[in-house]
Amino acid sequence: MTKAVDVVTDSAESVEGKALARGGRFEFLDALRGLAALAVVIGHCGERLWPEYARFSSSYFGAGMFGVFVFFIVSGFIIPASLERGRSLGAFWVGRFFRLFPLFWGCLIAAMILHSVGRFSLQPGFLADPAWHILTNATMAQFFLGAPNTQVIGAAWTLAYELAFYLFVSLLFLGGLNRRSVPLAVLAIGSIVAALFLPVAMVNGPESSLASRLMVVVATVAIAVFFARRAVERRSAVAAVLLASIAVPLVLNQPGPSAYSATIFATMFVGTVLYRMTAGEISSRLGWTIFGFAACVILGFKFVVEQPHLDPATGAWIPWWKEAVTMVCAYLLFAAALLLRRYSFPRPLLFLGRISFSLYLMHALVLGAIDPWKTSVLGISAAWLTWGTWVIGSIALATLTYHTIEKPFHNLGRRLMDKMDARARPVATPVV
Repeated sequence: MTKAVDVVTDSAESVEGKALARGGRFEFLDALRGLAALAVVIGHCGERLWPEYARFSSSYFGAGMFGVFVFFIVSGFIIPASLERGRSLGAFWVGRFFRLFPLFWGCLIAAMILHSVGRFSLQPGFLADPAWHILTNATMAQFFLGAPNTQVIGAAWTLAYELAFYLFVSLLFLGGLNRRSVPLAVLAIGSIVAALFLPVAMVNGPESSLASRLMVVVATVAIAVFFARRAVERRSAVAAVLLASIAVPLVLNQPGPSAYSATIFATMFVGTVLYRMTAGEISSRLGWTIFGFAACVILGFKFVVEQPHLDPATGAWIPWWKEAVTMVCAYLLFAAALLLRRYSFPRPLLFLGRISFSLYLMHALVLGAIDPWKTSVLGISAAWLTWGTWVIGSIALATLTYHTIEKPFHNLGRRLMDKMDARARPVATPVV
């Protein structure tokens, strides 16, 4: 769920002036990341240990869903700013690659090693064709390339949406539409309803057909041509065609409910609107109106469409408002942090924010590798001992991987970006 954090220049300078920053990072964003990662870890640990909590999570409030939607809003807020800070599109993707992929690949390799010694379980869908699914998982777009039961790291499904968002933001940047955040957000919010009529897994799903694949081709060509024609130079036009050819088929092949995917992208674009508002590019009234409109559409959509039903996994009765309330709570937390952005946040929370990507990935390895306690100790139940071991172990492992993998590769990416900027910068000639 992730997570560019450099303080940006240009219009983002006004954001820096209105938000407390420490070491080139906005404190309120780090605090949000820390809370989001902790919510995911605590939710996943609790659901494994206590059936009562699993039923509560299914029926009333899902801490994991809450955390990932906070991450989505944060990404929507900071990623467009990161792209627009004056560096090239190539430099942006170099930074994203070194920010995400080395740690993600390290997590995949660790999962394979743990599985070989019987300490990590792989899903049946993955084991049916492991060579192919290793490749699809390595792209980080695995959620769009196959069924969800082919993922090595279950929580990594959110990274596929992050990657797709980067692709679409890059397309908008090439087409000169990246600052049209308000109409883009309105369009994305409206697509929540329109997605009801969109089939799932239109490329290689069990219900895909020649007609659905033809729809994907037509949509891809139309979007590629539209952005290629808006590009200012031939190289940008070629890049737009390439990005559209990747992004559109991926997103139209998503295996889950299309309206849920549309809600995720709408949430990201709402984050971008809040960034425009904070940077002074749009009024506060307009920014908060879009924010409230998105929350109301989510609540109204779930009220009309979602039917109460029984969860077969937990046996819990799920009301229509469970997902909507969880998502809107993520919105409200982001809004509260944004309003408090001029203030300092607790150091432990900022530390969790710095290691949030490592924590998000590594907790899956900890849950798979460390067996639950069997007996109580000093009056502490085995379940609580296990919970504490998993949470503390996840934070400890994430701290290690942050300092040994994530941060060094991030710094390497920044050095490469600086070199790319230096080459692109024109050399001044002396005046005779």
